[in-house]
Amino acid sequence: MTPAGADVPLTSTSQPGQRKRAALALLGGVALTLAAIAGYDLIPPVRFDVTRVPKEATVLSFTPLPGLDRTGEWLDDDRRQLRCHYPPGTNEPLYYCAVNYFLGSGPGQGVDLSAYTHVEVKVVYKGDVPKLRLFARHFDPRYSTVEDTNSTKYNAVFLPTQDLRTPLTLDVDEFTVAEWWRLTYKLPRELAHAELGNVVTVGLDFSYPMTEGAHDLEVQEITFVRPGLSRETWYLGILGVWLAGIVLYALLQLRTYRAERRSLQKEAERYRTRATTDPLTLALNRHGFEQRWARLQGHAIPEPGQMRALLVLDIDHFKRINDSCGHDIGDRVLQELAGLLRRQLRSSDWLVRWGGEEFVILLPGVQADDVAGLAEGLRSAVETHGFGHGVPVPVTVSVGVALQAPGEDFEALFKRADEALYQAKREGRNRVVIADGP
Repeated sequence: MTPAGADVPLTSTSQPGQRKRAALALLGGVALTLAAIAGYDLIPPVRFDVTRVPKEATVLSFTPLPGLDRTGEWLDDDRRQLRCHYPPGTNEPLYYCAVNYFLGSGPGQGVDLSAYTHVEVKVVYKGDVPKLRLFARHFDPRYSTVEDTNSTKYNAVFLPTQDLRTPLTLDVDEFTVAEWWRLTYKLPRELAHAELGNVVTVGLDFSYPMTEGAHDLEVQEITFVRPGLSRETWYLGILGVWLAGIVLYALLQLRTYRAERRSLQKEAERYRTRATTDPLTLALNRHGFEQRWARLQGHAIPEPGQMRALLVLDIDHFKRINDSCGHDIGDRVLQELAGLLRRQLRSSDWLVRWGGEEFVILLPGVQADDVAGLAEGLRSAVETHGFGHGVPVPVTVSVGVALQAPGEDFEALFKRADEALYQAKREGRNRVVIADGP
């Protein structure tokens, strides 16, 4: 039990410091969110330059012509410059000269380029053809076979050569399926759209109609580009961080609330203890007794054969102790006496400091024949207790006892016990007197 009258720490339920930190954290979160939204465009994109495949995966293909078996040739060792020949007087509708970059791990096992959004093309062309063709061939077992390399879907986009004087950026949606290829392989309409999910070859070629002469092409870059993260994924990530933060904040608030609630309960208990406990002896005070007595009246009466007993106990000649030894010794006697009595009583019995050197003891349920013995035991324990140095005079108590009669209120019960106490005083003190019934 906490001594009443001791300092009780106060707990502020508002906690302005915590609210200030939460507000600053919220403002910081909003600022970071705005920065994250604005910073989406700063996320480095993912780039895949198909021209960086190994040399053995880079192939020059061409259509032989009468008198010219090789209409295409490499011009340098790194195989990034090529020349395509279309001699004067040639009339070959199926003429083809192209550089092919083979992707993936093997036949039919290409690279998924479906998530890429743009293609950056950087070439240097010398010649006078009006257009080049960028192609990406997609393998799909529904219409493609490994044996027929031409059965891969021919997705292509035409590049006007006049636009190639500077690096060119294309949207992948510009790819379409070549009409000649779709008709050759009798592709149904539902499969006629461009696909980039399993690209096995990317390249540049010249197509009919060709212009006579030599055509030099240096392929510097064919790079597919996609965002490092999709905008939807980025925003969902921001939302997820906010939701996680809200959940974490709610859990912390719940934890704080529970801690504050426990603290307030302890604080309330301290105040109740201070309000109902005598600060010197830690026994109940009158207010505490009145509260308990009021609650007791709502409970059932003692079990059959038991009664309630009230003992009024007073230290004999206590003024003599204060006058001869000092009030500090008197206080110590009161404290020791309360501790001694508490040890003699049951946990269900009440010990009350009524005032000064007077104590009240309530026995809520006791056999009537046992009351006299209990009271005498208390008196004897005090008489034989050594109160230590500084208390040269003997310490004894007089006790008045009254058993509560049916229907008797506290005032009447106390009056009878108090009168029994005064009778014990008159008869010489250090004795127990049992009051007669009402």
